[in-house]
Amino acid sequence: MNKFIQKIINYILQRRRDRLAQTLDRLKPRTYTHSTTKTHINSSETLTITSETQKQIENIYAEIANIVKACEVNPQKLLDYVKVHGTPVYKINGAAKILERIKEEEGFITPLSGWKAFYLSLCVGLLASKQLKFSFKTKEMFVINDSELNIYFVLHQFYLWFGFRKGLPGYDENSRRLLKSHIDAMSDADVNSMSVEEIIGLKEAIARDREAAEFVIQLAKESSGAKKAMEKMQQDGGASI
Repeated sequence: MNKFIQKIINYILQRRRDRLAQTLDRLKPRTYTHSTTKTHINSSETLTITSETQKQIENIYAEIANIVKACEVNPQKLLDYVKVHGTPVYKINGAAKILERIKEEEGFITPLSGWKAFYLSLCVGLLASKQLKFSFKTKEMFVINDSELNIYFVLHQFYLWFGFRKGLPGYDENSRRLLKSHIDAMSDADVNSMSVEEIIGLKEAIARDREAAEFVIQLAKESSGAKKAMEKMQQDGGASI
């Protein structure tokens, strides 16, 4: 399996989900509401009503699958789709190292504010061929290395971008900050210092990455299955379906 996908599975699907689940029992009674999800937490149970969010996710899966098909599973065409729909794509040599300073990752970056936004706009403004004005507020964008594109990487980031554009929860700056800060490790002390709102926001951010990973993995399996079927048909001298 692609190392990028394996990293997603190990860090996001397993470690984040398990660690957050362990903290919910210690939370005091609270109710947190965002645009599509209402969550009530008490000492014994967690009830999450996500019917609208789930409906959105199902629609998004279908929409993205159609877009990917229309783009011929081509990473550059997917990025061209992003640009046509108003999100800039900046290619910078050494993008990963530049972004690491503000705990961001190469790919889709949600809106930032403060010194992180200034640093990002400064680097993009100086190093990208299509320059960006210095600012303490940035809109969503793609920042990627100026090299050959990996289809799995682009698909994962494209899914995140599409979910953001559709207004799914988990994309606010604080939730994304928490995800980036704790993507490799999270201690009990880290969790205990978070508010209920931060815990729920982090869970939503993790959910979006998890959905993106699962979409990519499923698409890879389907593509692999289709390839094996075609190879078998060729080996058998052709077959009718």
